[in-house]
Amino acid sequence: MENKIRTYESVVIISASFEDEVLDAIQKKYEDFLKNNNVNIVKVEKWGRKRMAYQIKKVRTGYYLIFRYEADVNFVRKFERTLEIDEQILRYLSVKLDKLALEYLETAKIVADPTVEEDIEDFENVTLNIDEKDISNNN
Repeated sequence: MENKIRTYESVVIISASFEDEVLDAIQKKYEDFLKNNNVNIVKVEKWGRKRMAYQIKKVRTGYYLIFRYEADVNFVRKFERTLEIDEQILRYLSVKLDKLALEYLETAKIVADPTVEEDIEDFENVTLNIDEKDISNNN
């Protein structure tokens, strides 16, 4: 039975006490892990250092990474197992993105696109040439 490929998102929290170079190396390690397992990486987001609502392993600040990728369910278990045994990882959470979530992400990508903002600015700068006769004829 062939496993169906689905889109997943894994949020990974790393101790923020590491230097930026170490954090970048950890990110690269997991990107390489995904690539070496023939996983299609859709996007990697760095949310950076954030203060957490509560301590995890006596740490109050975490460095957040979000991996969005396409894989089968068996790989997700393998990825989570790898995260579980890594002492640098404070916490992780993987979720399957449903159709609604994927549509939202696509919409958010379009809104965040700088060319869309330029188009909106161009539209706002358009002046309409309307004759007063045209306005009075419509009333």
